[in-house]
Amino acid sequence: MKTWTRTAPLSSAPQSQHREVWEYVDGGTTAASFEVDVKVGKPLDVLGLKGTSLEDISAYASFLKTASDSLYGRSHSTSHVGECPCCGADSSRASDAVKVIGVLYRRCWQCSHVFVGSQPTTETLAQYFTESEEHSMVYTDRDSVELRLGQVIKPKLDWVTETYYKRCGRPLRSVLDVGAGGGHFVEACRRAGLEAEGYEISEASMRFAKDVFGIDLRNTDFLDAESPSAQFDVITFWGLLEYTPHPRDFIRVARRMLDPDCGMLVVEVPRFDCLSTAIQSNSSSVVARHLDPTSHVNLFSDASLATALRSSGFKPVAAWYFGMDAYELLVQLAIQLAHPEMMARLAPLIPGLQACLDSAELCDDIIVAAVPIN
Repeated sequence: MKTWTRTAPLSSAPQSQHREVWEYVDGGTTAASFEVDVKVGKPLDVLGLKGTSLEDISAYASFLKTASDSLYGRSHSTSHVGECPCCGADSSRASDAVKVIGVLYRRCWQCSHVFVGSQPTTETLAQYFTESEEHSMVYTDRDSVELRLGQVIKPKLDWVTETYYKRCGRPLRSVLDVGAGGGHFVEACRRAGLEAEGYEISEASMRFAKDVFGIDLRNTDFLDAESPSAQFDVITFWGLLEYTPHPRDFIRVARRMLDPDCGMLVVEVPRFDCLSTAIQSNSSSVVARHLDPTSHVNLFSDASLATALRSSGFKPVAAWYFGMDAYELLVQLAIQLAHPEMMARLAPLIPGLQACLDSAELCDDIIVAAVPIN
């Protein structure tokens, strides 16, 4: 049996930063051990970004239901996923995890990864994301550009910059953002004086990046990228690997494109083991984020992400836990009680609730920084 164990401080006081040891155990023997600097919590004006309108949330959930019916219905063929996308274990031993919008997620028996058990083809998904303007709406809202840059993007760039300097002892110089959305992270990097480029397949997002930031994102397939003449210091996957049936392929290509002396990969993915999953599993009639099979064909465990990184030639060195679970709780309560004012009235509870969930690592998001294993 191949498993991961975690050694962390046993403390009654919440710690915003601490160090953990992640060990990979194969057949009862420790095969690898990694010291990981862990940060928890991320302040966010979530209602400023998401708003409080239950009508908007319900409308987007209805769109996702229609999109799911199309992707997984008769108009598109699906195929059985024969092995775990992260560890390669036989999926016949996977267990049923949760069914959302009529789509079944399964859970790997070995690394606990969660994935849609029968998926559209890679080509179908790629075409869908290329053409769907609705899925890119969160990244193409012109009214929230500066709010998103300040609340969401800058804290991530600061963490990446600090982590890179700590690992390499030199300032960050160049960044490649894969799945760049509307180009917000590339723009933040350039404002900080960094060389930055991005890949994106969504046509709406590419237009937004060009019109708003003057950025020309690459619209070619990252997996077909040739080894560049100049290597990058950092490659980022912000919310990318949950979209692709083959996440390890992206990680392997990234390793080839990183600076061989001091390169770093940064990956952000949704976590299955969190409060948001528990809420939506028990109230899946209105799903507007997280357990969304039209975009998230993968939901990660910490073990499955660590496994995918290690098997692709990386070792984790830092992790950051945070999420939007408290927001999700209020959304579902307000919908169930048909109480449109609840979101705004209970908004002051969100920061404290989310901080508690982040500290306990029960949040729906994780970022991991990893460096190549030499």
